[in-house]
Amino acid sequence: MVNTPAADWSARCRTALAGYAEPLLRSVAARLVRPRGQPRTADLLDKAVATLGNPPVVDRRIRDLSTAARRLLAVIGMSRQPRWKVAHLLTTLAALGHADGFAPVEEALGAGLLFPVLSTDSPPVEDFPTWLGRTGFPRAEVFAHPAVVSRARGEPLGLPDPTASDHPEMPRGPVRAADGWDWPLRLAVVWQQVRDNPVRVTQANTLFKKDLARLQTDEVLSLAPADLSSRLAEPGVLALLWAQHAELLTEHAGELTAGSFPAAWNAPLPSLLGELLAAFWRVEDWDPLTGYAPRDPGSSATPTAALLALLLLANAGGWVAPSSVADWLWSHHPTWAATLPLAEAPDRGRDWVTAFLFGVAYPLQLVEVADGTVRLAPLGRHLLTAGPPPADPPPFPQTLLVQPNTEILAYRQGFSPALLAGLSQFARWKWLGPACTLELTPEHTYRGLESGLTLPALLQTLNRHSARPVPPAVTDLLRRWASKRERITVFSSAVLVEFATPAELDAALARGIVAVRLTDRIGTTADGSEPALTQLRLIANRDYQAKPQRCVTVEDDGVTLTVDVAAADLLLDAELARLATPLPAEPTAPRRFRLDPRLLRQLGPSVPLTDLETWFIERTGRPLPPAARLLLLGPQAAPLTTARLRVVRFPTPELADGAFQWPDTRLLLRERLGPTTAAIDEETLPALRAVLAGIGVNLLDDTDA
Repeated sequence: MVNTPAADWSARCRTALAGYAEPLLRSVAARLVRPRGQPRTADLLDKAVATLGNPPVVDRRIRDLSTAARRLLAVIGMSRQPRWKVAHLLTTLAALGHADGFAPVEEALGAGLLFPVLSTDSPPVEDFPTWLGRTGFPRAEVFAHPAVVSRARGEPLGLPDPTASDHPEMPRGPVRAADGWDWPLRLAVVWQQVRDNPVRVTQANTLFKKDLARLQTDEVLSLAPADLSSRLAEPGVLALLWAQHAELLTEHAGELTAGSFPAAWNAPLPSLLGELLAAFWRVEDWDPLTGYAPRDPGSSATPTAALLALLLLANAGGWVAPSSVADWLWSHHPTWAATLPLAEAPDRGRDWVTAFLFGVAYPLQLVEVADGTVRLAPLGRHLLTAGPPPADPPPFPQTLLVQPNTEILAYRQGFSPALLAGLSQFARWKWLGPACTLELTPEHTYRGLESGLTLPALLQTLNRHSARPVPPAVTDLLRRWASKRERITVFSSAVLVEFATPAELDAALARGIVAVRLTDRIGTTADGSEPALTQLRLIANRDYQAKPQRCVTVEDDGVTLTVDVAAADLLLDAELARLATPLPAEPTAPRRFRLDPRLLRQLGPSVPLTDLETWFIERTGRPLPPAARLLLLGPQAAPLTTARLRVVRFPTPELADGAFQWPDTRLLLRERLGPTTAAIDEETLPALRAVLAGIGVNLLDDTDA
């Protein structure tokens, strides 16, 4: 594929060269590398692969080829599909006026710019005609390094300008351009259907009638493009075959099954459409007019005729009528006319060309349409002629509307390939149009979870792209469905984000910044990874391997706690929740809590007093306040008692000290209350007054004063 890393293609080229017999390898290397002396085989392989990545050398080697061989490489480069059947390449060359048979392909192979596709058990290739005969002409395939064929894309193909007999001026009607989502949507739908019900193939590699009928009659896959109706036969079958060659489906033991979405579905839409265009040239068993048409390998005219139609448009100077393209194909393509229905003969295949251009090329954003004529769109010129890439559409991320009945409205202007892939994993596609419809079901939710998706990731996808928060009823329903599979989630590490208010956390969940609500103000992403911090205003961050920070102040009443937000960490809320209840928030005031006697009583049996004292010292820098000790230890202490006592006030502390020291008065005093006060029992008051009077000290009542 186009987006396959260059290193992978270099490795494939090296493997192919290693499959040559040594004489052939040295012959190819002599033209490609032009080594000095007789280097070792391993050195030849390394130098050959390195040469393929050297643009100036590759340009010189291409110029050394014949016109037919250069055009062969140019066609491969313009198609963006590095792998082709030899039969299709020879058909294309014949349409371009080169009836030299296998010679141009053999020349490119001998120059080291083209390589045969070899099986793992293939014997060493002695020469290329022998390889072709042993493999079989219909099944033989070759491939080229994308870095090589991209250098040949500027080679003129000798095609005419199809606008010469038309009117290239601007048509009177409006110019229509597609949004590019029709075929990605259909491929996502067929991927989902094959995941739910795998498709079987016969030993002849054809579809069974039951599966074929299901594809032919499927109402979602059979819908016409959203903005332009076209006569396209059996689009559901095309979607299946196309998805297989686009690596969405894999075949094993006579069965097509759904794999994971390839990396191209994480790229922007133009890149994905380029990948789909490259995969289309591998589709052989389908025809725009007749639909499913199994043929012998290499005998289908669909890939070559469709490619030549687009190459004609790439050579046009204006708007082109499909009939002009059909006329050229009728006269130049060696096999296309013979594959058309007899009813197409009077129009020379115009309906075939119209069906392909309007039903395949137009939805792929390759062409624009006006008054029944077509021209290459900006994306088409970018993909076929290396023109400038089209401008990116404005972003519209909030494109979903989740309804309480579990249906999802999805507006196409906000789609991305990654969103399509994500939705296909857990929601069933019901309708394709300007506003597509999906449905959340238990079965599709289970399948999404089986594929490795988690409930938080599912909810994050919906919240991130929804114009309104997901209805609570839908969230609860998804949780119930998921609870049958998920009981607990363990993160080896996680980034927790604390928000100032619950409302701010709600907003972050709606925007998809976080996916899991841990508390009323703390959230994390679906997999515990770091969220998009550029969308957040950070006050502080914490290393939880460090010691707890002092971030709480105890007020004078001993029970009110004030939090320093800048110094606080995310664990503080969980710690405070065991001791205190939050006080009503004020707009500009810091967060405040009050020690709760009920919580402290619950905490007492399970947490030692020393742990609580340590927490206060670490978090406040002060020991446990007396008021907190009262709330915590009061219920465990002996009952309090009351008594009727009289208070004696001495003029000075020294006289009070003397009274507590002299034996005659010490026995009559009960306890010292302060520096100048003492408590006595009421019945001992007369005796104390008499003893003090004996030494000349008067003891008066308050009433006497």
